[in-house]
Amino acid sequence: MALRYLRAHRILYFSIAGVAFGLMTLVVVTSVMGGFSRDLRTRIRGMSAHFVVVPFPSQYWFADYERLAAEIEKVPHVLGCAPRLEYACWLGRGGVFDDVQIVGVIPEAEKKISELGTYFRKGGKAKFDFTDDAGLTLGNPGVVVGAEMRSPRTIGLLTARYDNGPLLCQKDFEVVGNFRSGMAEYDSKFLFMDLAAAQDFLKVQRNDDLGARPRVNTLAVAVDDYEKNGAAVRKGITEAIHRVDPCDSPEDHASIYGGGRCKHRRVRSWEQTRQMLLQAVEVEKAIMIIVLMMIVLVAGFNIISINTLVVRAKTRDIGILRALGATKGGVIGIFLAVGLLCGFFGSFFGILLGLLFSYNVNDLADLIRVTSRDLNRASIESGGLLGWLALLSLAAAGAGVIWTWLVLYKERLRTPWVRIVTTGLLLGFATWTSTTWLSAYQPVGHYDPDMPGRWGPVVCVMGFWAALTAAWRFLDRWRLRPAWIFFSAFATIAFSVLALALAATTAIAGSIVGLRPAMGWPGLELFPTNIYYLDRIPVYVDFTALGVIVALTLLISLIFSIYPAIRASRSNPIEAIRDE
Repeated sequence: MALRYLRAHRILYFSIAGVAFGLMTLVVVTSVMGGFSRDLRTRIRGMSAHFVVVPFPSQYWFADYERLAAEIEKVPHVLGCAPRLEYACWLGRGGVFDDVQIVGVIPEAEKKISELGTYFRKGGKAKFDFTDDAGLTLGNPGVVVGAEMRSPRTIGLLTARYDNGPLLCQKDFEVVGNFRSGMAEYDSKFLFMDLAAAQDFLKVQRNDDLGARPRVNTLAVAVDDYEKNGAAVRKGITEAIHRVDPCDSPEDHASIYGGGRCKHRRVRSWEQTRQMLLQAVEVEKAIMIIVLMMIVLVAGFNIISINTLVVRAKTRDIGILRALGATKGGVIGIFLAVGLLCGFFGSFFGILLGLLFSYNVNDLADLIRVTSRDLNRASIESGGLLGWLALLSLAAAGAGVIWTWLVLYKERLRTPWVRIVTTGLLLGFATWTSTTWLSAYQPVGHYDPDMPGRWGPVVCVMGFWAALTAAWRFLDRWRLRPAWIFFSAFATIAFSVLALALAATTAIAGSIVGLRPAMGWPGLELFPTNIYYLDRIPVYVDFTALGVIVALTLLISLIFSIYPAIRASRSNPIEAIRDE
């Protein structure tokens, strides 16, 4: 009976659609934010180490760092300790200077503590070293730069520091390859070189009782199980530092400045070095989930209002049921089942659409970026005519889809073949006008996708429309059966997705017509790498969280169905039958 009510009152489809789109949004946002948090942590960890020992204040240096590294490697659960020299510099290119960060490393030591070798291979550098892969002799020290940096073969680095007076450091280097971490901040700002070359460039020599010795300012330490043994290892590293260079107050190792400090050396975890960024991501993720759950609550209010209208429309039927012996509990169960089915169907389609969108979000983002960029180029080349033609044809196709959709839902009407065929032709023409740039398309970036031929999108869109309307026409003969609600709900979602896709494409064409970007416009970027630090939209679907979300959605649907169900059960049978 609940399924019959769903079929008979199509206004309930709006409740299902509200739950579906609210849940789809929640799934997409939680997946992207979860992926963002996971990838950010993974890539920061891959570029650094579990712990770093740094001087405090920063103007101190480590002179006898080999001895200190050997002592740290004796700490239980430590996999390795590698010296690094990190310093901010200016990179000169054609009279323009960019801020960069140089990192001097020892490749053999880095293999134990980080994933730099993997990132070198991802960037096209076959060997994890600073020589030319082809074996060419270099006139200057070799350096490996980020994949997002556009640099010539020979680059100049310049910096200044203070060491018993101002000291200017300047040297030329040969670029021997690229690394790619997938984190835009690193790939556009960091340069790696051999530790000895970095020490020579920065002139970090110190005359003391041991003679002139090179120095570093970071010791990177890796742990076998950071989550389990991190706290114990941090304490062990602090004690190892104390053994090499004792301080006056060893009892303050665990208390002063958050712990991990001994004299002028401080032990910091990778989470502490990026504490503000990681906390901001977690807070934003929690706030987004709370805000988006309000969408489901709004859908719940939609359920309560629409179900109340259904109860009012079914007053006479409820009176007949009560007169035939239906109990109040039975009537309550019917309308609770209606609300629960709205939540169930909405959850099913919402999860389905959310997963489809999440797993294809990078492809969609690339498609939007490339389409907007090349449509703008084609529009400029046509004097703006193509932009207007695409805008008007897309708007007409969207109107035709909604026009046909509304007619198909009406019962006892002949199939509107004229409208279906007209809308199909409008869809084909709109797709053709908005993809004319495909004939001259050439990928220009690393993530530019390979596009189909000129007629591929037209055939795909018109085929989808033909299949959807043909399925509707074929299944329409079972419209009066309760099971028809399954196809009807699916078709509602399909029509909605098509209408939203047309609306989004129309908005892109409208922005091109209204804003008139220049020829070099990069297109609409949904995920700017210079803001979010990552080069791709990360996605991590937590199915446990999805289960909790679905359970909460069903609970909300059930709770918001209580009022109309109780109102229906209180109907007096005689008065209800007289109602009409």
